[in-house]
Amino acid sequence: MYRILIVDDDEYFLQSLKNLLVYKKYEVETCANPIMALDYLKKSTYHLAFLDVKMPGIDGLELLENIRGFNKDISVIMVSGQSTISIAVEAIKKGAFDFIEKPVDPEKLQITLKNALERQILYEEKSRLMAEIKSRYKIIGCSKAIDNVINTIEQVAALNAKVLITGETGTGKELVARAIHLTSNRSSGPFIKLNCAAIPTHLLESELFGHKKGAFTGATYEQLGKFQAANGGTLFLDEIGDMDLTLQAKLLHVLQDNEFMMVGSNKYVKVDIRIIAATNQNLFQLIKEGKFREDLYHRLNVFNIKIPPLRERPEDIEPLARHFLREFADTYNKKIIDFTPQALDELKRYSWPGNVRELRNVIEKTVVFARGSLIGLEELQQQMSSPQPVKDVLFSGSLKEELENCERKIIMKVLDQTNGKINEAAKILGINRTSLYKKKKRLGI
Repeated sequence: MYRILIVDDDEYFLQSLKNLLVYKKYEVETCANPIMALDYLKKSTYHLAFLDVKMPGIDGLELLENIRGFNKDISVIMVSGQSTISIAVEAIKKGAFDFIEKPVDPEKLQITLKNALERQILYEEKSRLMAEIKSRYKIIGCSKAIDNVINTIEQVAALNAKVLITGETGTGKELVARAIHLTSNRSSGPFIKLNCAAIPTHLLESELFGHKKGAFTGATYEQLGKFQAANGGTLFLDEIGDMDLTLQAKLLHVLQDNEFMMVGSNKYVKVDIRIIAATNQNLFQLIKEGKFREDLYHRLNVFNIKIPPLRERPEDIEPLARHFLREFADTYNKKIIDFTPQALDELKRYSWPGNVRELRNVIEKTVVFARGSLIGLEELQQQMSSPQPVKDVLFSGSLKEELENCERKIIMKVLDQTNGKINEAAKILGINRTSLYKKKKRLGI
């Protein structure tokens, strides 16, 4: 049942309106003292409030401002027997949902109530979904490195500045980008992701900027691009280091002037977006090689967030593993409560070349095949790509050579296990297929 508060110094009006609303099956409380009304609203939850405009001590408009100071959610309807257009406009500007005149028309009242409560339902549903989304994209960890990442997110989220997120594949760059968006003043706007490495160069321009009908062969209709889709929100450009130099120049123009042209058009389109970019590559090296524009780098790198690999923050492995265990036990309806001490030790010893993404995939597969209430060492090792920890390896060459040899062996082993199936191998390794193709090329596999 919806709860409604009526605030008016006219006792007769209070009782009349209450009787009408109670008849309509609403739960109603009344208050003749506007100052006391603030206590009512702070101590109890209401879906809607009626405020009289003219009251002694504090008028309805001032009361409305005070309410909005601590409660932006409740729908407020202003009521007055001496209404003017200017008062109604001022009330709406200060956050009132609607304005009705005395004596109250029952039919108009019912329509206004219905609209206000429908809005309230939508707002509450949106708040619930936002809470679920924030919970889903919560950053898990107890290391100092992750604390620093979270603190930086909190600092940059309130600003509209561009952010460059760097880190190895699977460290959680998209998670950080979403966390920035969800804690910013753009959280109600769209979050649009574009993986620059996953789309061929000749199609990426159309994906970014959209195209007009007839702009090129096959363009049989007009299509909006990611910039327009992200208007009012955030555009996340993943794997920015893979963007073609020609497109980099066009992106630079958008960052400078907040406008772009659709493919096949000669008119600029204005946009209001926040750009967050991410890469697992060394952009300094790409700049030296002439593969990435230095001016674009400086435009994107207003704030930099570097996410360390999982092997450099082993204290995060246990809370992450338990988080994924709870998530997948719930997803697959498994009554699994924890890991055995031996299994936890194995998780901590492993090097996790695929970082958090690999850990998540391993826990998911282990949960699927687990039979008891505890995940043991053997069950865990059956799902891990290579149970041998890095610290047990004897190095004979440079660190870079040894890491590449280790990575090559792991990838070759997984490809052998999956009969060369790239998608399946990438999932086991905790990386995307584009990254696996690049690693194969780099490692000569």
